Amino acid sequence: MRPQQARDTSATGAISRVDRRSTLVLGLVVIAFVGLTLRLVGTNWDDGKHLHPDERYLSVVADNTELPTGPREYFDVDRSPLSPYNTSEGTNYLYGMLPLTATSVVATAVGQDGYGELNLVGRRLAALVDGVTIFLVFGISWLLLANYERRRRTVGALLAAALYAFTVTAIQHAHFFTTDIWVAMMGTLTFFLALRSLRSGVEEGSSALSLPLLATGAALGLTVACKASGALIVLPVGIALLGRATIVTRWAGGRSAIFRLMAESGLVVVTTYLAFRLASPYTFQSSNWLDLSLNPQFRDALERQADAIAGPSNFPPAYQWLLSQPIWTPLRNLALWQLGVPLAFAGFVGLAALAVFVAHTAVATVRARAWPAADVVARVMGQLMIVSFVALVFLRFGTPFVHTGRYLLPLVPLLPVCAAFAVVVLTGDRARLRLTLSGVLVALTAIYALAFVQIYDRPNTRIEATRWIQANVPPGSTIANEHWDDSLPVGGIWGETVAAAKAAGGYRGLQIPVFDPDDEAKLRKLYEPLRDADYYVLSSPRAWRTIGRLPDRFPLMTRFYADLFAGKLGYAEVESFTSEPGLLGVQLNDVSAEEAFWVYDHPPVRIFKRTDSLRLVEFRDVLCPAAAPPYC
Repeated sequence: MRPQQARDTSATGAISRVDRRSTLVLGLVVIAFVGLTLRLVGTNWDDGKHLHPDERYLSVVADNTELPTGPREYFDVDRSPLSPYNTSEGTNYLYGMLPLTATSVVATAVGQDGYGELNLVGRRLAALVDGVTIFLVFGISWLLLANYERRRRTVGALLAAALYAFTVTAIQHAHFFTTDIWVAMMGTLTFFLALRSLRSGVEEGSSALSLPLLATGAALGLTVACKASGALIVLPVGIALLGRATIVTRWAGGRSAIFRLMAESGLVVVTTYLAFRLASPYTFQSSNWLDLSLNPQFRDALERQADAIAGPSNFPPAYQWLLSQPIWTPLRNLALWQLGVPLAFAGFVGLAALAVFVAHTAVATVRARAWPAADVVARVMGQLMIVSFVALVFLRFGTPFVHTGRYLLPLVPLLPVCAAFAVVVLTGDRARLRLTLSGVLVALTAIYALAFVQIYDRPNTRIEATRWIQANVPPGSTIANEHWDDSLPVGGIWGETVAAAKAAGGYRGLQIPVFDPDDEAKLRKLYEPLRDADYYVLSSPRAWRTIGRLPDRFPLMTRFYADLFAGKLGYAEVESFTSEPGLLGVQLNDVSAEEAFWVYDHPPVRIFKRTDSLRLVEFRDVLCPAAAPPYC
């Protein structure tokens, strides 16, 4: 080849590489933009009424804290105005400090640090935080597919990012001012940095004081500063460190590898502690950084939470778990509702493929009786990091008595990575099939996401029901609501008596203690508020979907709801409000999903009007037929 031709060929190749890189970047930016848009749709979905209980608590705590005047005050555990434990509202604060502090800083900067605006700032910040996760999912997939040619690698990384951008449970939690989306993002960042440090270990003689290792330790500390359960990410970090030491063994021997493992582990531990202490100083009892004693209030809150998760309790929101099976129910909820069946299926196939690859490599290594090459170690350890972390998080939070889906959020970003891995690996060199499967998978996941996000583009059911009440229920009427649920009308004016309520243009409110134990006094507790009420509101299925289906524990309430819906208790349903995910006229009734999936942002609401005044004996006769058990 002539010199001029060589230069032309080189220039063409360079331009081609730039074009490919530009296309890759543009594709990722478009995916992130679409994902962020979905997360910012309908940020004020409850019309500023604070309908998410965790948001209410975080907003109250944040409203009662203040930013310190300087570093000295910030690190003073006993006097810092930012510490929840130095306020009357945050003495039982359980969550990490990083989301609370970041939200307070941003809210103060934009002048929206009051109780009424804090949750909106927190929601928008949650959306931005989860937008970062989209990029991290791309990065993890890019590193995981490092041994594949560039076209397959590009398709896989963009596919993973697109799938996560359209993941419904991520979109939903990005609409909440809670710590869960923060834990997921910081945990994913830690995973990415640990995987990056593992890949960097392939380079012979790579320094133990590498930037990826320092960043991994810092990210790990910040993950725990979001929520204590974030500490589970230490498993893939440990595997990455072990992988780096294994790589060293090939060229420096076992003794050097052990020393390297100890040195790098110590570096990560110290960096983790420093980052955690910087972000969450009030977790500790003392301002002395050499004193590792935990704040007693934080420790007590953790113990109470652990007790509630571990076993049955009389706490009303926990009754739902009596109807739920560990392992199977969270798996079903994750696959059917949080991810959607197409993404879940592809993700589980990819996860299984990764597990098979790890096992195959391990068996081959044992049979060969030879130390594998550095790139093989990096590849298999990266695969093991994903398999082990997904299994750990699911077993940790899918097996206790309380196994809510939001606890599984840290593993969710890795399932799109697994799905993309399945598509790239199982299609082999068939590029057309790979692109077709990728397009179908993204399209199906996107359709579900677009159907779900519709709930944020229309009035919340409780807000809609509130407007109906204000338009159709005369002022001064008595409205009965169920305790342990949000009362309707939301933000209404309530009077102690009918006359006071009517004079103020509001309503007299009564609460029906439906969650009280079914005992000899329960019948009268139900009868008296229903006798005095004009309307009975079920602002969500929280009670009738739980205690209404537990005849062994709540025999009276099981019959109560059946008779109420049948119109036998002197009340008839006059209006209902639903906001189901839907697209192009097709609706998804998701009330069979876990309670937390619908109870905050789109609960079904039912309103009953009194049509007859039953006497106590008549009320008893309806609820207590001849064959009825006690408590009648």
